[in-house]
Formats: sequence, C-alpha cells, structure tokens
Amino acid sequence: MTDSSSHTNQGTGAAPTGRGRIEELFARVDHLTMHERVYGQIRDAFTSGLVLPGQRIVIREFARSFGTSMMPVRDALRRLEAENALVATNGRNLAVPIMTASDYQELCLIRVSLEGLAAGEAARNMSDAEIDEATSVANKMEDASDAQDTEATLQLNRKFHFCVYAGAHRPLLLKMIESLWLRVGPQLAYAVRHDIHGGDVVRSAYHPHRQVLAALRARDSGSASLAVAYDISRAGRIIVERLKSGEAEKAPVHRQRRRAAQEDTQIAKQLNSAEEGSGSS
Repeated sequence: MTDSSSHTNQGTGAAPTGRGRIEELFARVDHLTMHERVYGQIRDAFTSGLVLPGQRIVIREFARSFGTSMMPVRDALRRLEAENALVATNGRNLAVPIMTASDYQELCLIRVSLEGLAAGEAARNMSDAEIDEATSVANKMEDASDAQDTEATLQLNRKFHFCVYAGAHRPLLLKMIESLWLRVGPQLAYAVRHDIHGGDVVRSAYHPHRQVLAALRARDSGSASLAVAYDISRAGRIIVERLKSGEAEKAPVHRQRRRAAQEDTQIAKQLNSAEEGSGSS
C-alpha cells in the first residue's frame, strides 16, 4: 500500500469528473461493526463510480476518513483485491484496474445476461411499493442530473439499478450482479458525465430507466429485460469509445519504443559484424 498522493489516472486521460478529498466520501463508523461497515462503504464507492480507473488506493486517507486505524481498511482492501476490484501495481501498492475496451465489451455481455434476467424476474416479483421506491430514485436521479451533480447522479444510478435487481428476490443472482458492479462502477463516470454535459437527456420518457419502470408496472418481463439491456448497451458504447481512445493515445508511444528497440538491435548487429570483420583482417 502507499501513503502518498491520492490517485493517478493511468492511461485514461483526464478524470471524467472532479473529486473532493477522500475524507468527504465516507461517513465515520463506530467500533461495533467497524470492519463490515468500512468494507461496505468502500465497496459502495466502487459500485457507485466514486473511484476511478487507475486510481491508487491510499490506506491512511481512507482510515482518516472513517476515523479508524488502518487495520479495518487494510482488511477491506484485501477482500476487494480478492474480488478483482483492485490490482497490485508496484510492490505492495493497490490501484483500481484500467480495463481494456475488449474487457469491458465482454463485461457488458455478461451484464446483459444477468441484469436482464434480474429485471425480468423483478417484473414478476416486485411489490407496488418497491416499484414506487425505484420510481422515487429515478426522479431524484433526474434532479441530480439537471443540477449537473455527477457524484449524486452516479450514486442514484446505482441505487436505481439495485432497487430493480433486489426486487427480483433472487439473492444468489443479486450477489453475482453486485460482484460485477465492482468492475463496472469505476467506468460509469464516463457515461454519466456524457449524459450530464451535452449527451443524452436523463429527464426523458425515452430514457432506459423510464422504460424499465413502465415495464415493471405492466408486469412485462420481456420488456423489462430489453430495457435494462438497452441501458447497459447505450452506456457501454460511450465507455468503450472512451477506452479505445485511451488505448489509441498509448499506442504511438508503444510503437516508438518498439521501433527504437529494433533500431538498437540492428545497430548492435552492425557493430558486431564490423568488429568481426576488423578482427579477421
């Protein structure tokens, strides 16, 4: 782990949204449920998109935010590393993974299958009160988007999706989706920022969330699944485009290094040949 500056954005260009201090992201916790609550809050930050691809994780900042020792934070980060939400970088440092466009496309295929299934089950199993709660969250998300509050929009986007998926009343399926969102969340800021700043209008009857709600109220499982699939695919296109542009920016540097290495090898061969020639004369 590292106790240096908060994060880098390796290979992703400028951060898609501004970030306050780490101390502002989390609530302090009491000692009775400290380890689980620290883990839960950090996990929620990942699934909501409040951490970014390439961001380095600094234990001391997290511990100061929670008002705890570094032990429960270190324990939570080990668990998240085991869930592939974090990767080891240099030595003992941990960072949020930087996904390739290909990896994210594969992740979207899995999401469409699992989250589409959950939405279909929700159309069958959600109570009217649960649908009302999801509707309330969608309304709040529209308000946050109108206010160009990226962090609130990200958190409400996650809350909306999991209101729907929890409404399926399929606990094993829900756990699988929660695990996927540890990888999904850090990428979502790109799509949400696109929507807020000149992209698709969130406050619209044609927004996928409104289509999901209409299908839930109609108890139409097929339409609910399709609406969630469309939401995933729409955001996925924005994210994949951003990831591909990041890969394209890095490619010239790799090609230059490879070309330089090839030239060095060629020069070394020529020098060796010259030395061998002079030695034989």
